[in-house]
Order: sequence, then C-alpha cells, then structure tokens
Amino acid sequence: MKNKNKNKKINHFNFLAVAAVTLFSAITFSACNNKEDEGELITTVKLSLSVAGGTPMVYTWQDLDGAGGNAPVLPDTIKLGQITPGGNAYVGTLEFWNEQNGNKEDITLEVKNEAQDHFVCYEISSLTLPPAGLSISATDKDKNNLPIGLSTEWKPMGKDFGVVVVRLKHQPGTKNGTCAVGDTDVEVTFPYKVL
Repeated sequence: MKNKNKNKKINHFNFLAVAAVTLFSAITFSACNNKEDEGELITTVKLSLSVAGGTPMVYTWQDLDGAGGNAPVLPDTIKLGQITPGGNAYVGTLEFWNEQNGNKEDITLEVKNEAQDHFVCYEISSLTLPPAGLSISATDKDKNNLPIGLSTEWKPMGKDFGVVVVRLKHQPGTKNGTCAVGDTDVEVTFPYKVL
C-alpha cells in the first residue's frame, strides 16, 4: 500500500516537473534593443557544468525559428550529485548564440563586452519541500563589481528536483545586481535533479 502511494506521489511530482518546464520553456526574444545589435536573436542557450577534472555536461535549449513557429528543443534534465560540505562545487558556464538561417553568431561576446549592462539571473524553483537542495551564485563581475552570471558555481547539497529559470537581463544604466530592473533578452528553463 505504501509503495502505491509513493508511486502516485512520484508521478505527481514528475507531472509537475514536466508542466513547469512546459510553462517556463520559454520564449526567444530579440537580443538587446540598441542600435548596434537591433534585430539580433538568441536562438540557442548552452549551459555547461563540470566538476574539477571532470568532463563538462552540456545542456542546450534551442529555438532556431524564433518565437512562434516550431516548439523549441528543450534541454535534458540536469542531473547533479550532492557535494559534501567544503567539497568542490560544479562550475557552470553559459553561452548565448544566434544560429538562425545557418548563422553561428556568438552573442556571449556581446554580453561580456557590455557586462555593465547585462545580468544573468538564476531562479531556482524546487518541486520538493523547501529549502531547495541547490544554490547557484555568479562568479564573474563587471567593471562596477556587480555580478554578470556567465560563470557560476552550483552547489547541490540535498536530494531535490525542480527547474532553474535562466534569464538574461539587459540593464543599461540601471544594473544594480538584481533582476528587478531592465528588459529580458531571453528566458529559458532547465529542469534539474539532485541525486
């Protein structure tokens, strides 16, 4: 009897995870609405995670035809092992690309070059009971000593699953280290599981 209820609970959580990914699996927006890059798109978001000495795991979200049209290609679930207190965290790197119509334009370079105007936000939504078993913090800074978020540290501390919403914010003249200001250039949802 207990096993049946447990399976129902797991299936319910799996349904919630799929529903959350579908709901949040976001939208491709035009990148940065200034004159220099007007009309550029972000069609591909790549997240690489690795531990010291390990092979990077790459998770890709892609929507080559932009908003509307075909549904985006969704990333696989990020599977992370727990780290012990004081252990090495996962190192994350994020890339943004325009790969529409056979192009391969690295938008990440623009974000780096205009780091004082950009911020990548990571919003963790655990589908288990709080607190979330995962924390993410930016390890890179702009010239004003504010986080950028292209380089991150991921600390999975307890069994958990849910989604991480990654949001590239364009914040010219308003960047303050929070996601509350500016426009969203692209928003993508990555499902995760801490084993």
